[in-house]
Order: sequence, then C-alpha cells, then structure tokens
Amino acid sequence: MYGGRPATVLGSFIGAAALLAIPMATAQAYNPTGGVLYRLGDEPCLKGRGNCAVYPKSAQLPGGRLVASFEKATVVPRSGSADGETLPVYKSDDHGTSWQPLSEVKAPAYLSRDPRYAKYTSNWTNPYLYVLPQTVGKLKKGTLLLASVVSGDDQYYKEHKAADPDWTPSNDGDRENLAIALYSSTDEGRSWKVVNVIATGGWQGGSAGAIGRNVASANTHRQVDPLWEPYLMVRKGRLVCYYSDENDYLGFDPVTGVPTPDPANDTAPDSHGQILVHKTWDGRAARWSEPVVDVAGLTQDMDGGKTEIGGGRPGMTNVVRTSDGKWLLTYEYWAGGANTRYALADDPLTFYRASAGNPVTSLPVDAGSRPLATGGSPVVVRLPDGRLVYNAAGSGNVWVNDSGRSDGVWKEYQTTSRAGYSRNLQYVAGTGRIVILNNQDTSVIAHAEVDLGHSDGAYYRLVNRRTGQVVGTGGKTNDANIGNGDVPDVRLEDTGATADKDTQYWHVVTRPQGGTTLLNKSGGRAAAIWTGTASAGQRIGQWVDDNATGSWNVIRTDDGSYRFQAARNPDLYLTGASRGAPLTLQNAVEDGSQDWRLVRQVGPRPE
Repeated sequence: MYGGRPATVLGSFIGAAALLAIPMATAQAYNPTGGVLYRLGDEPCLKGRGNCAVYPKSAQLPGGRLVASFEKATVVPRSGSADGETLPVYKSDDHGTSWQPLSEVKAPAYLSRDPRYAKYTSNWTNPYLYVLPQTVGKLKKGTLLLASVVSGDDQYYKEHKAADPDWTPSNDGDRENLAIALYSSTDEGRSWKVVNVIATGGWQGGSAGAIGRNVASANTHRQVDPLWEPYLMVRKGRLVCYYSDENDYLGFDPVTGVPTPDPANDTAPDSHGQILVHKTWDGRAARWSEPVVDVAGLTQDMDGGKTEIGGGRPGMTNVVRTSDGKWLLTYEYWAGGANTRYALADDPLTFYRASAGNPVTSLPVDAGSRPLATGGSPVVVRLPDGRLVYNAAGSGNVWVNDSGRSDGVWKEYQTTSRAGYSRNLQYVAGTGRIVILNNQDTSVIAHAEVDLGHSDGAYYRLVNRRTGQVVGTGGKTNDANIGNGDVPDVRLEDTGATADKDTQYWHVVTRPQGGTTLLNKSGGRAAAIWTGTASAGQRIGQWVDDNATGSWNVIRTDDGSYRFQAARNPDLYLTGASRGAPLTLQNAVEDGSQDWRLVRQVGPRPE
C-alpha cells in the first residue's frame, strides 16, 4: 500500500523541522544568494568612486559571531581629507545571513597617546582580522586582532583640491608615512586599542594603475615605498605577519632570508617593484623581528651597476597548511604569463628557500574542471576537515582540494557570488558553509554563502516508495555542467551503489524566502530543475543553490512519507518512475513514484 494521499504542505521552516524531525539548531542560518553588507552613498571619495569600498576580510569569534572589515575611503568631513579616516567593523550574529555595523577603528594617532604614532592619522585599507588560537606573550587566546595599512594624509588629494575645489579623483593618490599597525579587541570587536606598528614604509606614490604617476609635490623625491596586505597567523608560539613591501632592497641573505635595504631607499629613483616578506613577534618584545623574504620576484637592473629585487610585483600573501605536512603560499604576480602563482615549503617561515613559484594553472584538476582561476587576489582557506578551498579574481567559482594535500586534485564548484577582486572566503563554524564577501559595482560590499558539502545538520537518504532505490548523483559531487558533461545527473540508485556514499545523502533545508532545497552531502549542490523550466518531463541535476529551480514545497502524506512539489509549478512533483531512472518532474500520480521516505544518517550508517 503506497497510495498515501498528500495531507500537509510544509509552508514554514518550523513546520518542516518539526515534521521531519530535523535538528536545526546547528544549521538555522541559510541565505545562499546573500545581499548587501555596505553600499556607498553620496559621500565624496578620496579616490575613484568605483573602488572606494574594497578589500573585505572577516573572522569568526569563539562565541560564533562573524566580524568583517573593509576599506571605506570616503572623505572625512572634519578634515576634508584622509586625516581621521577609520576602518568600519561589521558583525553577523546569524552565521553570515545578515550584517550590522559594530564599530569604527580609529587611526593610531587618535587611539593612542604614544607620540610615535602621531604621524599615522588615517586607518586606511587592507584590514586583516584574526582570532588568536593560543596565547602569544601578553595577548591572550581568543583575542581579536586587526592588522591594517595606516598612513598620514593624502597630499596628492589635498594639493589637487586646493588648486580646484571641483576636482574629483579617479584613482589612488599619494599618502605619506605608510605602515602596518596591529590592533586588538577583547570585547568581540566593540572597542579597540593599538598594540604596535609592525612595519613601516614611506610615500604611497600612487597605486592601482597610477604607480609613480599620482605623486604629490610634497613627495620631493617621487618615492614609492608603501606596504600592503597584511596576513596574520601563529607559528611556534609567535605571531607572524606576512605583507607586501615596496621598500627598495638590493637582495637578500640566502641563509637567513633577511633582505638588504637600498641605502638610498628614501631618495633614489624607485623600481616600482614589490616583494613578499614576513615578520614575527613574541607578544612581549618592543619590536617585531627583521623582515624575512618569502617571494623576491625578479631582479631588476637599476643602472650604474645596481640591481634590486621585486620585479613582477608579487603580492597578496595567503598561507595554509596542507594535509601532507607542507605549507602552501598563493600570491598574485604581474611579470607576464600566469598572474597568480603558488609556492610550497616545509616551513612557512622559509619560503625563500623554496622555488620561485609556479602558475596555479599547473595544479592538477578533476575531470571537467577548468584550471584554477587567475586574475590576481588569490585566497585559499583550510577547512576543519582538511579540505582546501581557493578562489581568485578571474572567476566567481571556487576550487576544492578534498584531500588537502599539496599534490591533491582540485575540483571546481559554482557559487552565487560573481567574480570580483579581493573576494574573501570565510568558513563558518555552526553551519559548515562558506560565507563569501565581495566588492562589486560602484563600491558595494556584497555577501553570500555557499555549501560545499559536509555542512552541519542532519542528512537523509531519500528512499523511493515504488522502487526502494535512493536519490543519488552517479557518484558526482560538483555542478553537473562541470562534473557530468553538462548533463543532469540526479537519479535513482541502489543504496551504496557508488564509491562515494555521501552522494546519496541530502540536507532538507528551507530558505529564508520560503521553499525547501535539497543539498547533496558530497558537494553541497542542490537538486534543481535542469533547464529552469518547470514543465512535465524536465530532468533534475545538481547545481549551486542560486534560485527557485531547486526549491520545493514539502508535503507530508497520510502514511508519513513525503512529496516534493515544484515551487515554480505546484502541479508537478519530484518523480522516480522506475529503477535507475533519472529524476524528473511529472504531474501527480498515485503509483508511489512520487512518495519518499526520509532515512536519517547517523554516523557512517543510516538509521
């Protein structure tokens, strides 16, 4: 007897959770298409309005709160310039589903009475948020740290505004006294104090396409010596700060990795080069260590027998540990050829002993996946289960290395966040998903999330009443247009028929806008109407959860099984017509092909 009549449409998330007995406490926040965290209004900008809000970064606190920061280069009303600029901090207490302003982090000059910080009047850009995983010196475990690029005023902007009050900048200017400062917060980002200054540079001298051109008259020697892009981690009880350094260096010691400064750094013509370096600190000493080279770039001829390192401008360090004991560094590189590269080392403090780096496009990829994205601003994160996740500016997709090994294969997955420069990836404990922060359009900071499988919450096998088979994907884990030759792949299978048993388990999750989605455990893809057209006979394929094609109304029948009604066409139901058949949409029938029993997974085996 399988002809149970549909009895109840689960029109709310609470109703679905109760009837399906799904424990939602660990997966209640879910907003796959996201929204806007910040949008620039009518405020004037210190540089081009198109990139006035950029470089979002985030971290998660021990209590679950997410915090995020980004450059917001609007003119400070009090000074009419960059003097007094702050970095905004936003919070999310619902795992990244929504965001609210939390605090503004002032420049060192306005947050400390220490005279050494008086020249740093702007807290400008490149924030990096980091939660200490252990106590380091006087900094206790769980402390929220912020490293950022601070500066004096933008003299290029001030000079042009003084000459023409109607002048509008189209690019970065020329700030003085660039440095990287370290801040700390012990109250989850509500208040901040200056810890110290990690590293110092000089004049900015333009950037982002205006290097050496947008130079202030006050910059008499036309110097270009800024610092950029801090990245924090703890190694062997010390805090490490990686960063990009445009100071001028003649070379570096091959034994220690310490670079040799050009004695004429403040006066001689600049190469416009940049190297990647790091410093370490024990949390107690008055100063950080000397810089150590990570990537030196090309050697450049400066005439007169002088050479300098930094050619090709390596930048934007990201470092993660691999599951086979290596350390992976990704960075952008503009010396021609592949503009996004990686290096491997046995120790994250000795990358200078490793190779000069290889194109990320040389990393092995799964069948159907394209080479890893290029375009600069690479970001790679390590998930708690050891998987590595990568993205770069050239694609809205991400690449996942399931093994986490340095020689592991990378598999491409679609996201709902389009391509963008400096797109941030944040693993979220409490959902097991990834929140993406992305600067888009005219200074918009957008947020979205993506499920990449193995996320928090209950998983179920969907057992077809007519055939006794379960819903699977033929062993495929990523979007069917990538992993299955652009052919829909959701079908009926015998239990355990595939090597990857996780492809036969599904989350049953309701979106904030209503409707339920089925997310596969292996790769987080949604069981969706393949063509997007909800008509009889349409097949089902796995796809990133981006719209209503993968949305269902869940209906409980009198005998306790369930039906999945297409949200786009309530006349149609998810159907498994015969053994091994592809899942399709069909008009209502009473032969059991549209009735599904949900069997919850407990540990490695279902109940």
